[in-house]
Amino acid sequence: MAISRRALLRLTGAGALAGTLPALARGAAGSGGMRGLPWAYGALDPDATGDRAFDGYQRGHCMYGAFEAIAGQVAERLGPPFVSFPFEIFTYGGCGVNGWATLCGALNGSAAAFQLLSAKPEPLIDALFSWYEREALPNYVPAAARFRNLPSRAGSPLCHASIAAWCRGAGKRSYSPERQERCGVLTAAVARQAVVLLNAQAAGKVLETGLSGTTAACMACHEKGGALEDIRSKMSCGGCHRVLAREHPTVP
Repeated sequence: MAISRRALLRLTGAGALAGTLPALARGAAGSGGMRGLPWAYGALDPDATGDRAFDGYQRGHCMYGAFEAIAGQVAERLGPPFVSFPFEIFTYGGCGVNGWATLCGALNGSAAAFQLLSAKPEPLIDALFSWYEREALPNYVPAAARFRNLPSRAGSPLCHASIAAWCRGAGKRSYSPERQERCGVLTAAVARQAVVLLNAQAAGKVLETGLSGTTAACMACHEKGGALEDIRSKMSCGGCHRVLAREHPTVP
């Protein structure tokens, strides 16, 4: 008789989970990756992933929703011991890590999935994060959504900036049911795009990972080798620094 991953976790308990991750690494051995990583990846359906992420958001918020929607499908394809992975550990990332509104949980969960499923996760992360900054999101709406979709541009990978931009555009409060569902729809859109990128990489396509012209100009001064070299970042500066000091030179 088949048993669900959730039921399996309840039956095995926390003690058994102590041996889960080493077992998963052994099950993935032969890939030559770090501790048996990555898990073998095959193309996933982006829309089905988005719908699954929306459903997962209802159970464990944004980071869990994105990660489980992507890695959960792969685990089900691979079977035991992969289906025993404790996906619930990623519930900590909700609302930018336990409500601290730092990195968007949907991005955080997708990046974790990239690390698990790709031998070269770095270009995937760069491509997804830069897309998130500039794209009017959410750009995918699951059929189960109840409220009208209102896209907005975050200009930043931060949860705080993303929610604030949406609240300004929608005229809704941050604790409204509309905003709560919006973040579920956003999780769906981000997980969907993450799979689009994973599929592209698996097919041997080159991903677009470059910084915008304005951000590159900022980094020329503030990043490694610049005149100031006082930050370490790839994110868009304009997402937070909308007003520059008077003595700041003109940004192209």
